[in-house]
Amino acid sequence: MGAGHKKQRQGKIFLDYLRNDRMATAVAPLSPRAREGAPVSMPITWTQVRSDLDPMKYTLRTVPSLLAKTKAWADYDKAARSIKAAIKAILK
Repeated sequence: MGAGHKKQRQGKIFLDYLRNDRMATAVAPLSPRAREGAPVSMPITWTQVRSDLDPMKYTLRTVPSLLAKTKAWADYDKAARSIKAAIKAILK
């Protein structure tokens, strides 16, 4: 298994070092793309990632109704942690 496999990232933060390039771009979730059909960068769950996934399903026209049904960020806030300890460590 490569570094990108979810099971190997348990309890870790995955950093894509290839995004750290002068000409590299990143797209924020829910950002429309400047492409025909106005596709949108849509957060999805791991179970939605399949070989038949069609990125054009997520467009300016379809995303508003899909957002009401998505569970992609259902547990997002459970990972929140205080940064106070990190700040103390830096200031030592």
